Amino acid sequence: KIYNLKEKKGTVCRLGDPYTRVTDKKIIRYEIFGNDLFKRETNMNEFIGMKLETSQNEVGVIQSSFGTSGKFKVHFPAGTCVKDGDAIYLRFKRFMNDPNKVMHQDLVLPDRVEGTRVEGMGKKEKGKKKNKNDAATAAAAGAPTRDVKAGEIASFKKDLLENGKPSTAIITGFFTPEENIREKVGMTVVVIQTKEEGKIAGPFGKAGKCKVVFDSGVTAPVGAKVHLILS
Repeated sequence: KIYNLKEKKGTVCRLGDPYTRVTDKKIIRYEIFGNDLFKRETNMNEFIGMKLETSQNEVGVIQSSFGTSGKFKVHFPAGTCVKDGDAIYLRFKRFMNDPNKVMHQDLVLPDRVEGTRVEGMGKKEKGKKKNKNDAATAAAAGAPTRDVKAGEIASFKKDLLENGKPSTAIITGFFTPEENIREKVGMTVVVIQTKEEGKIAGPFGKAGKCKVVFDSGVTAPVGAKVHLILS
């Protein structure tokens, strides 16, 4: 198939909490916030779950929008060394003659690398950069926003329903290994592509994956993007 490579460039506008990465002792951030990639009117739900790269080839995933001005939150499982003002890139393919203009990516998120929280660092930085107008703008707009976390289908359990569809999917990307997934049982998960809804049934393994049960089965393939509905 013939495709075009696309690239959009954004900017780091705020850094998350600092950690010392255990493997190389570098100061990293697991979360950063960006802007200049999307317009205010962009439907961010179409981009949640897509992967971004830094100039150092670190790979993160867009988790949610942030405020109402086109800002967004990015999670880096292995951490990132970017600084405030650094560039971040959204790269994808679009196949010719695709009427749906689907964005395809070959990037793979790295496994989580553990880090130790750095106490007392970054608080001034966060205070200076915090945009007080974000909350005011959202309140003035009067429009509720749906808070979600992004993940993807990693695999399926072999149990099939009478309709031939798998009923249980294994999802990655929602949680860290440290989180107690049993506390999240019953939360709603939506497959972006097919709009199928399921419920978290419990943890799967020790890497932050979870089991999601779809009462009517699920038709989306492995790798399909999903949202965990937080509010």
